[in-house]
Order: sequence, then C-alpha cells, then structure tokens
Amino acid sequence: MDIYRNQHHPLTALGQTPGKPLRRTPEAEESTAAPRKRPMDRRIQPDRRRRQMAFEGPERRKRRFRRSPLLLNPRTGQAASLEDRRGQLVSTSA
Repeated sequence: MDIYRNQHHPLTALGQTPGKPLRRTPEAEESTAAPRKRPMDRRIQPDRRRRQMAFEGPERRKRRFRRSPLLLNPRTGQAASLEDRRGQLVSTSA
C-alpha cells in the first residue's frame, strides 16, 4: 500500500474497506440529568471531626517548668538557678 503526502484521509481510514459500517454506541431513548455535585467547600460543609472528649483523671503529661536550671554549679555539681548566677555577675555599683 502506497502512502502519499497529499492524502487527506488518516491511515486508519485507508486500511478499511469502504462498505464496512462503523461501530457506534446505540442512542439512548431517555436521557437523564447529570448527578448534582455536592459542595466540597469547607465553609459550606459542616465539620465532621470528632469532638475531643473531656478527660476525667490525673494529669499524666510531663510539665515543663520554665525556670528549670540549665547549668550546674561547678563546685558542688548541684543545679544552679539562673537568677542567682545573673545576680552574681551583674555589678550593682553605679
């Protein structure tokens, strides 16, 4: 089969016999409307997350103390509070 440049039919159409009918989907007798999409916007939809239940019992989380000592006293090895260290280093004579 020769394929010419000036041929305006696609190659699939050239290979078919002209009398063969094309396969098509049958036409529907009744058309139904497309299903409506529900709004997916978070501002419109209600919040479906579960609410946190109130816990009854002792607190088991580790409490972080903001003024915990970050340094140890080099002489004793005990925890030295930061306020005391700052007070020793600051000169109060003016």
